[in-house]
Amino acid sequence: MEKALFIEGDIRLFGFLFLPEPEIRQTTGFVVIHPFAEEKKSSHRTLVELSRELYKRGFPVLMFDLRGCGDSEGNFTSVRFSEWIGDIYRAVNTLKVYTPLPKVGIIGLRLGAFLAICYASRQRNIAENIWIEPALKPVDYLRKSLRHKLMKELCTDGKITSNRDDLLQDLQNDNSIDFEGYEIGSGLYRDLAAEQEKETLAQRMEHIRKGLVISVSMNGKETKAVQEIQAIRPELNYATVQMELFWNKVDDVENENLIATVCNYLTIHHA
Repeated sequence: MEKALFIEGDIRLFGFLFLPEPEIRQTTGFVVIHPFAEEKKSSHRTLVELSRELYKRGFPVLMFDLRGCGDSEGNFTSVRFSEWIGDIYRAVNTLKVYTPLPKVGIIGLRLGAFLAICYASRQRNIAENIWIEPALKPVDYLRKSLRHKLMKELCTDGKITSNRDDLLQDLQNDNSIDFEGYEIGSGLYRDLAAEQEKETLAQRMEHIRKGLVISVSMNGKETKAVQEIQAIRPELNYATVQMELFWNKVDDVENENLIATVCNYLTIHHA
């Protein structure tokens, strides 16, 4: 069964449930956490196809939109980090209600993987962690993304109309900024900055002992973020997928190897 639904709460979150028939259903289900802003749109097809393949193999999956994103209610400009963590909590509980499952895992992509790590460090009840090319330092990630935004302005308009440091200063001064059609609020920026400084990666991962961390790179080499995790938690499972960076592309990409990497890992560890 594939079913669209709303997760009720202080605001309604849109979700899509992939629920296998009981006779083939695995004992672990997954909540999928999408990446940030335009990366969410570009990666949507890949995450849907991954969810559908897991569903065919008997794994229940719940994709959902964080508040202020996609078809969920809420104002993106005023959203706060703690609210997104609360949204994940609600999504996990919703998946348990629909199945019910003894175990729930989380699949996170890019900034969604950072949210997944933060959630797992707080709740400690996640049975499986799958992080795809995680963005471990959200403020650094935003700075890099803003640079890409400005370069796109130069290629499209022949000039750059804003300065990255000025944009970041606007956020620090309680102003919002336009980020490729998404209005980022100062509250979220400050929250992400505080979260980045709050704990080291080792502290976040102190209680995380099981999972798969995937590098996605065009040259087939392990990326820096994944190397950082591996230095702290060598006992986790690691894989590298050589492919186009699908979260930066509007066109379709060949994602079969990525999907196979996740599915093969789960087949081995949750057969």
